[in-house]
Amino acid sequence: MHRLTTSAWTLLVGLLLSTPALTQTLYRHQIEALPSQPQQQALAELLADTTARVTAAQLVAAVPSGRARVSLAPMFSAQLGSWPFESLVGSGLFKVIADYQSQHPRVLQLDAGSIDLAQLERTVANPKILSRYKDGFLLSYPLLIGAKAALLVEDSHLYLNSHSGAALINLGQLRLQRSHLQSWSGTADPARPRLFRPFIMAWAGSLTLIEHSSLARLGYNAHLTRGLSSRRSPQQSAGTGPARVLIRDSQLREMASGAELHDALVLIDNSSFADIQQYAIDLHDSRLSLRQNRIRQVRNQSAIRIGGASSGDVTQNLIVASGKSAIEVVAQTGDLSLRDNLIGNSGSSGIRLQDRPEQADGRLLVAGNLITNSRGSGIDAENIGAALIAGNRINASPEYAISLRNSRPQPGQIGLFDNRLANIGKSMIRSLGITQLQLGGNRFEGLAVNQVVLTGDLLPVQSLLLETTVQLGCIAQLQIAPTAQAVTPQPRAPRCD
Repeated sequence: MHRLTTSAWTLLVGLLLSTPALTQTLYRHQIEALPSQPQQQALAELLADTTARVTAAQLVAAVPSGRARVSLAPMFSAQLGSWPFESLVGSGLFKVIADYQSQHPRVLQLDAGSIDLAQLERTVANPKILSRYKDGFLLSYPLLIGAKAALLVEDSHLYLNSHSGAALINLGQLRLQRSHLQSWSGTADPARPRLFRPFIMAWAGSLTLIEHSSLARLGYNAHLTRGLSSRRSPQQSAGTGPARVLIRDSQLREMASGAELHDALVLIDNSSFADIQQYAIDLHDSRLSLRQNRIRQVRNQSAIRIGGASSGDVTQNLIVASGKSAIEVVAQTGDLSLRDNLIGNSGSSGIRLQDRPEQADGRLLVAGNLITNSRGSGIDAENIGAALIAGNRINASPEYAISLRNSRPQPGQIGLFDNRLANIGKSMIRSLGITQLQLGGNRFEGLAVNQVVLTGDLLPVQSLLLETTVQLGCIAQLQIAPTAQAVTPQPRAPRCD
């Protein structure tokens, strides 16, 4: 995010002091009571910041002028210049292509200009490659969009032939507008080889634009073939920009993964994902904005996974019935905001945060989310150095509402503010191995008789923390440091007024 808000973040966690690594099993709890007003001001500033968002204007590109040149080019799996076909090599698709083409595999290639499907069909003039079919066109060859070319799929249907190894490989521009793209397998034939579902591969420097359209039955679970994928090849020049992907007002269904994007600039807005096998959205080393999308029935993995040097915002999405977590953040660095999402019926935790050390660049904000009926904890954070978790509503989780765990105690800068936690199976908040923590304004509802509210390292000072934050309305700044002797009597916090 823009450094305009660095002061706000510092205000929230700047009072937390670093401590040496824990080498002993006894803890010293040091608690300071702070007034809540500065924290509320800093939090409001953070929540008002929108500078991390990716906008459609950042994805605008002019359509190449002139009619694209169309040619048939030989495909090779292992020679200089064959890197665009990487996704076809390890998956056995070359054999499928060769069986259909009965010759050395060739690709339909576009260069230097733009072309729509009707123009392309007339130019090719070979129904074995591209033919009219039902309400659109059936493509039976792999199609390579060159770096200075664009394929325009507008107000039409494009079917990709599964029996022939058809796929779209994008180095330039793929523009799908008010159209439908899906795999086609025809009638079943036991004599034919095993079907491979077609896919879209977008390389660095390309633009993939999907608006008011749908993708269906694409991809299978193999390298770069899971649906819509992007990647940067080592063979591409260092000056090549990221792949740019815009999905807006569209539907993706029955995919291996919806969008598996690496090194990309990504905006996915007001779109739906349903009946996905692996991940609905899987992002690595990317700048992203995921807004107001609807994700349902992700069978095997999390609905959204974000990792690597990724930054941006995940805002106001509805995520229901994911196989694992609704949102999974793993080994991620960079400013990331997870805000105002509606999450229900997750197969494990609602939001999973993992392996983000304190030294990670950027900040992690988890705010305003509604998380209900997760099979694990509402928010589960493991080996996280710094995060701000504020204003979330977590209900009906059988484990913990918020679980913080560091396998090796490390200096941490965790803030838990204004969360509303209700009807939780175990304790409301668990903290293990977090040496620096701020709490305040959290509400605990639907408590069972004799239920422990705070557990783990917080249990010895549970009463004092609740008195400080609930009864007195202060912010409790807790530091847990190593000591050779247990400290008695229990520490007492001064009033914050």
